[in-house]
Amino acid sequence: MSKLPLREHIRNIKKMFVLINGMDRRFLQGKIYVALSDAVVPYTELLLSAYVLDGISEGKSFQDMMRIVAVSVAAILLFRCLSDILNRSMIVRADRIWYLYECITQTKMLDMDYSRIDSPEIKDLKEKIRKDNNWGAGISTVFWQFSGLAYRFLMLVIALVLAMPVIGHIIRAGRYETLAVFLIMSALVALFHRFLLHFRKKSMNYMFSSLKEEEKEEQADFCWPFANGDGFDYRYGKDIRIYGSYDLMKRWTTDVLKNRKFRSRLLNGIVGDAGEMGFSAGNNSILTGAAYLIVVIVALGGVITVGSVIQLAGALNHLFTSVYALIYHASELALASRKQLSTLELLELEDEMYKGRLPMEKRSDNQYQIEFKNVSFRYPGREDWALKDLSLKLTIGEKLAIVGMNGSGKTTMIKLLCRLYDPQEGEILLNGVDIRKFKQADYLRLFSVVFQDYVLFPFQLGENVAVDREYEEQVVRTCLMDADFGERLTEMEDGVHTYLYKDYDDSGVEVSGGEAQKIAIARAIYKDAPFILLDEPTAALDPKAEYEIYTNFDKIAGDKTAIYISHRLSSCRFCEKIAVFHEGRLIQMGSHEELVKDKDGKYYEMWSAQAQYYREKGFDIEGAV
Repeated sequence: MSKLPLREHIRNIKKMFVLINGMDRRFLQGKIYVALSDAVVPYTELLLSAYVLDGISEGKSFQDMMRIVAVSVAAILLFRCLSDILNRSMIVRADRIWYLYECITQTKMLDMDYSRIDSPEIKDLKEKIRKDNNWGAGISTVFWQFSGLAYRFLMLVIALVLAMPVIGHIIRAGRYETLAVFLIMSALVALFHRFLLHFRKKSMNYMFSSLKEEEKEEQADFCWPFANGDGFDYRYGKDIRIYGSYDLMKRWTTDVLKNRKFRSRLLNGIVGDAGEMGFSAGNNSILTGAAYLIVVIVALGGVITVGSVIQLAGALNHLFTSVYALIYHASELALASRKQLSTLELLELEDEMYKGRLPMEKRSDNQYQIEFKNVSFRYPGREDWALKDLSLKLTIGEKLAIVGMNGSGKTTMIKLLCRLYDPQEGEILLNGVDIRKFKQADYLRLFSVVFQDYVLFPFQLGENVAVDREYEEQVVRTCLMDADFGERLTEMEDGVHTYLYKDYDDSGVEVSGGEAQKIAIARAIYKDAPFILLDEPTAALDPKAEYEIYTNFDKIAGDKTAIYISHRLSSCRFCEKIAVFHEGRLIQMGSHEELVKDKDGKYYEMWSAQAQYYREKGFDIEGAV
């Protein structure tokens, strides 16, 4: 890890404080109050001990001393209770900030240009964030180190306040030789303390270098994609067992770990958790002993009372240990803040796609026409074209089937249509206007899309269909019925209020792949957009169920513009036009009757092969239409 100048560390810490303050304005202030309450208690106890010893030696009455003791004990109890109440509140606030921090980063990923999410730059940044947050406890480490820093700073200030009156008494007594001894001994302790800090720094640098070498072997951490934040995700268990992937996983995890070098393990034994505690305990013991030795030397001069001896010894002990702890917490806070720079870099990223400002014209007649003009596109980090020289006009109200083998450019065309990406060449027009000029949110309202890699949320069924907490239950039921989910819906005791999966409710239901696709189709119906796009939504269904879905959907689409994307051709008989893609190019265009006549064409080749497949499955698609 490269060194940073002090001003950079200060700037990083300030950034984290600004971010934390933005999530909870009272959190850092509350942490200071907790630190103050915690710091006052040991010094109150120290002053009470000094007062009692001086009172005994001076012959003060029992009643007088008990009044002070009672007040002091009450103050200690008050501060401890206050600290406990504040600390509990801070724990709750810290958890809230941690979740808010996670939400902010996830929201950033959701709001980011889709084209950037898939870019090598963002993939590298996400991996760096993962590694940085595996060090310590992420942003929580910043909380802990700030708490320690605030506490030790207040301990240091109070120690100086308590030590100065005793030192002033020595000066007023004219015992300058005693003061000289005091200063010399303090300087020696400070030098010794500096040596200990230097040794610790060297040890930690050695550990950092060792850990850096082991970053090459982090495949062991990277190859467990089957876990969620709380442990193993139960939904992956079937694949591991069915495909016998244990041996492969073992090779990339357990075996790699067994073959790692033992350098950092030995080092962790020296300066790791146990070594760190032993180092700190030994260091504190030495500093405590040095503090009392200095005070004994001063006391032998006969210029301070017994109570002052206790007061000065305690103050010096807290002074020395607080200096050490201050440096430790400051360095750890700087490191923890630096580890969050990758997350801050993500949050500060600006979108690259042009954000249009032109509002969409709302048309009750859905008279929207889209045209691709010489569009070419390649994915980030790729040199080959996913689409090349595509020119295509989507006629209002027509049914268009887009077919082709996997990787032919069908889904890419839909992503460009929905402006998840912008083409490198050519333009896409909506009613003659470049779609980049429109407000993105307005433009996306035109489309209901069922992607082949759709996502269902572990929320209620109705919320999945409406994508909202508030919805019209009857409309949701109608959409589910239209998507051929009606029979399954009647089996659910809670109806549209049934939870999907068991993430939030143990009574949640597991839906099959085909059922999940029907829910996704119901979601597209519910949105009621002028363009309906189905990107291979029936891949998990059998031929008969697939045909029924397209039949129902064709009726539902009505006069809307519907686009069916598939490498299976059961949707083609419902469409006026069929666009055939191959290797990123549009190679054929026409009706089913026109295309099937071209015996040398790609469509005829695909249709012939798939018609045979359907007949073998006992379903004659040609006869069914």
